Amino acid sequence: MFLWFTVFVEIFGSYSPIGYFSEYRYFPFIQDTVFQNNLWWYNLFAISNFAFFTYYFISFLKNKTLRSIAHVSIVLYLFISLGVYIITGSLFSSTSNFVMIIGTLLLLMSVLSFYFELLRSDLLLQLKRLLPFYISVGVLIFNLCVTPVDILSDYFSATHGNALFVKLHITVLLFANLFLYTIFILGFLICSRTRKFSY
Repeated sequence: MFLWFTVFVEIFGSYSPIGYFSEYRYFPFIQDTVFQNNLWWYNLFAISNFAFFTYYFISFLKNKTLRSIAHVSIVLYLFISLGVYIITGSLFSSTSNFVMIIGTLLLLMSVLSFYFELLRSDLLLQLKRLLPFYISVGVLIFNLCVTPVDILSDYFSATHGNALFVKLHITVLLFANLFLYTIFILGFLICSRTRKFSY
């Protein structure tokens, strides 16, 4: 379901480049408004993305106390992230490094807890046919590669003679996305053959 939501986010978020490259023949009402840039849309998506995947991985934990702490952490993260964007007024202009770092750490903790749970169960023997494992690998590597580059991108731009870093940023995003969705597809294909182990 979340993958369909991601498709919707990407389709809706394309309004900004469509408007820009058509010289606002399409979507002329966004020109010279705060919505001209789709950064606000992807900032909100990043928050929901971190919250969803954290929730997804902690749902496999058997320790109720740990699950409760993680649920509280997700709710706090949502409120704090929205609060940061509201207080700083940066929702439409930039990505908050604080929100990205906290989201990545929250996701990292949930994936590591999921791995620890796997080590303590018999599912470790059926790891090849476990869909959440594939998702965890893709999501973890994607975020650990993309988040540092996103944070550094605030300090580099093509207009200030940093075209090399901008190209690096684009390349990292491209390959991270290719890796993420390749792992997802591989996981779905392998686990579709043995649905009983795919959760």
